[in-house]
Order: sequence, then structure tokens, then C-alpha cells
Amino acid sequence: MRNTQGKTSVLIPDGENLLTLSVINCLAATKRYKIYVMSTLEYTPTRFSRHVHHFSYVSKPKTAEAWMTIIDSEVDTYDIDFIMPVSEPGIRKLIANKHLLKASEKLMLVTDLSTFDTANNKALLSEHLQAFDIPHPKSCLVSNLSELDTVKALHFPIISKPTVGFGGGKHIHIFKDMAAFKTHFKTNSFLGTHIVQEYIEGYDIDCSVLCKAGEVLAYTIQKGVVNNSSDFAPAYAHVFLQKPKLFAVVQKLIQTLGWSGIAHIDLRFDVNTQDFKVIEINPRYWLSLEASLHAGINFPDLHHKLSIGETFTAPECNESTYYSLTGVKLKVKQGKSVLFRWKFLKTDTAIQFFLKDPVPILYKFFALRFGNVNAVHNFDE
Repeated sequence: MRNTQGKTSVLIPDGENLLTLSVINCLAATKRYKIYVMSTLEYTPTRFSRHVHHFSYVSKPKTAEAWMTIIDSEVDTYDIDFIMPVSEPGIRKLIANKHLLKASEKLMLVTDLSTFDTANNKALLSEHLQAFDIPHPKSCLVSNLSELDTVKALHFPIISKPTVGFGGGKHIHIFKDMAAFKTHFKTNSFLGTHIVQEYIEGYDIDCSVLCKAGEVLAYTIQKGVVNNSSDFAPAYAHVFLQKPKLFAVVQKLIQTLGWSGIAHIDLRFDVNTQDFKVIEINPRYWLSLEASLHAGINFPDLHHKLSIGETFTAPECNESTYYSLTGVKLKVKQGKSVLFRWKFLKTDTAIQFFLKDPVPILYKFFALRFGNVNAVHNFDE
């Protein structure tokens, strides 16, 4: 179904999330969508996007049922064709409460709740990887201070992270020995069950996918080339590659999960065993989504097509490099001559999106600069 203007009306119900603007830019690139955003923050960058047809501020619902009712009201009021949550909690809440949503047939293609939770919980994912013999780091769980000695079965250095992530590499730590590991957990908040893994000597590499019933229908493989100051935070620039051995690992993972919808899979190449190991899955859209678009794969657009039963030929990912705005800033610091490479800046960097829709980026910049951190929610809020 389409509205009278010939465009598909899309509602993003968790528009307060950091990832929303990237999804909007991808949808806007096709000129096929009329974009509606619903947000529990009154002032957020997406409110000022020229690509957003209507922005609705709603008080944060106290119950899941109340949120479903608000979404149904937006669908009826604005004749919405398609519901596209972008964040991890937003997607999960809609999966879990789909039965309460009158317009459930308009929800984007998603996996079932049990599979979503297996992917999202690092402990459950580790069990799945072990059961299906999918390459992954040797791991163990630590639920309280009395279990710290269980990591002695692992070889140091080790990495510790909460089983349910906080996004952006938060609360992930590497330890060179047992003394440092114990000291950290005895002097910091425990933050629930942790998965502890052997550190893999090598490099990080990711795979973004769109799937249906365990079949990968579109994907990109990307490696960070300009890294954040934190080893575990997203990179500022990516190079897109073809890695058949990595894709074979991802295919097995998706097939054994029976995954449907989008996902972003973090892997690491092990220089000692010369293989790719699965680290974790982010069952949501990702920060490098615009980079994927640059490489030739418009995941939100394809996700919509797949959800409504349209067939498409899986596009090939272009081997290319893409810089975020911060990546451009760092590149300029290396040499100001890059400022005169206009074709590069306009086609291979996030400047192309800034030029088309500058106000949200400017709002985000000034909001953060002047301490209004509530203007931009993180991944999981």
C-alpha cells in the first residue's frame, strides 16, 4: 500500500536513537519514501532533518502496551505503510509485543524473539557458536566476584564485557594478567554477568547482513582503517572488501540461527589460526550504515522491499573506502591538501550527507558541545 503521493510512508517509532539519522539518509537517497519519526525526546537531531515529513514528540510510555497504542495511533493518523524501528531495544520491544500492535502486518521483517535474544546476549550466542562449531574465542562466564577464578582456564590476555552490550564499546576491558582482572572487578561496579574471552591477536572486521529464514540476501564486509582512541569503539573510516572465507562463517551463523531481518556481525581475524572468529552480533542497524550505502548496498531500502515481498537481485558491494566526518577531520590533520580534493570529499565521505541535510548535524554538534547530552540518545537507551 502507498499513500496518494506515490511514496511509501515509513514510521520510525524510536527516533530518539543515535542510529535514526543514518537510516533516514539511506531512505531519503531513494526518493521513494515519506518519512515520519516518533521520539520520546522533544529535541533531537532528526527533528530538524529536511528529509523528515513529520516529527512527533511523545512522552515515554510506561508500558509496552501503551507504546503499541501510540504507534497504532500514528499509523492511523498519518496513513503509515511501514513501521521500521532502528534500535536494539525498539526492535526487541516490537517483536515481543507484536501481538498488541493492530498494525503488526506493517512491521518490517524481523526474526523471532528467542533467536533475537540468542544473538543479543553474548552468553547465549557463545553457547550457540559452541554447539554449531562456528569459530569463536574461548570463553567463560563470570556472574559474581566469587567466580573470578573461573577465568584461569583461559590464556591471558583476556577481554571482559557485559553479556548484554551498552553500545559503542562501553564497559569492555582487556587484562594482561589475573591480578589486573581481579583488581578491576573488586574496585568497579559489576554491571551483571560478564563474558570473558581470550584476546585474539589480529584485527577487527565486520559483516552487515540482510536475511530471510537463514539466507543472506545482501551483505557488506568492512574493516576499520581510521580507529577510535578506544580499541573497542566504532572506527572513523571503513574499507569495503570481499572475504569469501569470512562470508562462509557468516553464512553458517545466519543459517544455524534461522535469522530474518538485519544484523551487524563483529568478527576478528586470528593471525595465529588464520581464520575469522565471531565476536558478537548487533541485531539492529549500525553506525556505518551510510558507509554501506556508499559501497552500493542500501540496507533500509532493501529491508523494506524484502518485508513487503518484493524480489530483488542482491547488489554487489563495491570495494571502496568511506570516511565519517570525524574521519575527515583526522585526515585533514594529517595533511590539509585533502581539503582541495573536492571529488573525494563529496563522494567518499559523510560530507555528502551533511551538504544535503546540514541542520541535524549542526544541532548535534552544538547540543553535545554545550552539554546537552540528552539531545542524542546512545545505542541502547
